[in-house]
Amino acid sequence: MSMPGLKPIIFYDIPCVVQGQPWSPNTMKTRYCLTFKGLPFQTVWLEYPEIKPFYKQHSLATTTLRSIKGTPTPVHTLPIIMDPNTNRLITDSFAIAQYLDEQYPDTPKVLPNSTAALVHVFHTAFHDAIRGTILLGSFRGAQKLNPESKEYYIRTRAERFGIPWEQFATSEKREEQWKVLRAACNTVDGWYAKSSGQFILGDTLCFADFMVAGLCKWIQYCFEDQEWEEMKSWNGGRWGRLVEATDRYLDCSK
Repeated sequence: MSMPGLKPIIFYDIPCVVQGQPWSPNTMKTRYCLTFKGLPFQTVWLEYPEIKPFYKQHSLATTTLRSIKGTPTPVHTLPIIMDPNTNRLITDSFAIAQYLDEQYPDTPKVLPNSTAALVHVFHTAFHDAIRGTILLGSFRGAQKLNPESKEYYIRTRAERFGIPWEQFATSEKREEQWKVLRAACNTVDGWYAKSSGQFILGDTLCFADFMVAGLCKWIQYCFEDQEWEEMKSWNGGRWGRLVEATDRYLDCSK
């Protein structure tokens, strides 16, 4: 899609050990959206310790609260975009999706046909379904971070969950949380089974699909090969097909 005169949107993402490869399933949602909509953008990579200072530098309010040692605590997260065409900074992947649809109405919608409220419910339900895999996911994901982000990530996750890092992925926890992931996939597959097509809205891709695809792609990146091979075969191969259908929108060249 040609958009003459439009300045590239600045997209802030988290790097990993493979240069130019996205790491976070949360930021992948925004990368999918930008590419799907055909909007010009360029990536600025921020290591984990750089994110909080970025928020403070730009007087950004946090949009996420997490319980740390029983206390609700603001968390500084990516993605963030800066749109030089409107001089606006937007945080949170769902808010970014809404903004892009509203600001660029002539591009394909990622929240089509007044589905924003329903997709937001899906967003919440999906995260509730996979919540029980967080320790295994944290352990696997940390191995793919650059050293300065890895140190920060391990330290802050151990503080957040109140357990030593070496207890995040014992053999018992790995087995238990892998079963939780399988159960979550079965739940989400039930949602997809009610659709008339491959995607949650039939034959139309939307933000909900990018959310699920981002998790699948992250597992492909961060987990062991045999684990991804197993997962992509679950539910009749649905998750492998979803990754194949959305890979073209995961533009890592910018």
